[in-house]
Amino acid sequence: MTRIQRKSLATLVALMFLGAACVTVNIYFPAARVEKTAEQIVDDVYQQKEPAPEQKKAPGPGSALMRWLAWLAPRQAWAASATSVSNAAIRALKDDIARRHGQILPFYQKGKVGINKDGYLVLRDQKGLPMKELARLRRLISADNQARRRLYQEVTRALNLPANQVGKVQRIFAGMWRAKAGGGWWIQEDNGRWHRK
Repeated sequence: MTRIQRKSLATLVALMFLGAACVTVNIYFPAARVEKTAEQIVDDVYQQKEPAPEQKKAPGPGSALMRWLAWLAPRQAWAASATSVSNAAIRALKDDIARRHGQILPFYQKGKVGINKDGYLVLRDQKGLPMKELARLRRLISADNQARRRLYQEVTRALNLPANQVGKVQRIFAGMWRAKAGGGWWIQEDNGRWHRK
């Protein structure tokens, strides 16, 4: 092998190693799954349906037979949605936020609490709130924002996305929190302006 051939071979090998080192890894971001998950979670949190009171039926002549026949009937089964993401941690965080939402709801309606462009709660107006109630509201807002932050991290983890993708998940949730906010609630647009829905 001549000197020029060896130099060319060494250059070729060096270029191959350099090319291998510059490989771009393109990570797929499942926006549709995150949107569906955000929609389901926000709907569950915001729903304000009161459960219907239970009605007891007087036992009829064939009620024991009917219960026995119902026991033999096929059960209704629900398939898990392939487009949404859920696990025990996500469900617990959603339930935590939903439980707290009922306590914060009157403050949304009075214009005291708003949803900022990042999807977090902010105290907008503290006028007229007694000190004790104001302190309680601040604790609720802080706890809710912490739960939302953990929710975004958990959804990111459940989708096996790198940690640097949490911001994308948060932006999708932020849009959903604001889009589904109730009438009269304060929300902040992406440009920073606040308005009442």
